[in-house]
Amino acid sequence: MGENQALRDALEVAQRQLVEAENELRDVRERVRNLRSVVYGLKQIFEPGDAGRSFELQPAVEEAQAVQAGEDRVTRRRGEPSPTVRRAAQILADARGPMRMPDIIEEWTRRGWVDPTWRTPKSAINMIYQRALKSGLVDRMPDRSWVLKATAPDETPGDKVED
Repeated sequence: MGENQALRDALEVAQRQLVEAENELRDVRERVRNLRSVVYGLKQIFEPGDAGRSFELQPAVEEAQAVQAGEDRVTRRRGEPSPTVRRAAQILADARGPMRMPDIIEEWTRRGWVDPTWRTPKSAINMIYQRALKSGLVDRMPDRSWVLKATAPDETPGDKVED
């Protein structure tokens, strides 16, 4: 019987240690998650657009901006760039040259286009430019600056109309 009691005591100790280890693991995971957030935020400050992950803008924010700009949200077709993405291209068109992210953020702020509900405006603006890149409105230069995508006229020999 002494053996059974010793095994039960060992089981009880092991179960307590397991619970403690699981609690420590939960705390460590939370700390890792918090540190990742801090690293991401700091990396966005020093290296905008290259933090390894991005956050989506809320669709409601984009719709609100469309309404404020006097645009009807029903008129936008699927696959068509949002008004916010078109604003991204407009800034580059007005600049007539490449712009770095700090300059872009400054211009968005100057024009009053930064929504006060955005928790991280720099990340939001960077995400907008990522969307503009995906939609083909802007390009990225090797020095990580943004430029308006050069569009060549789309002419094929069969498209010309002869008089």
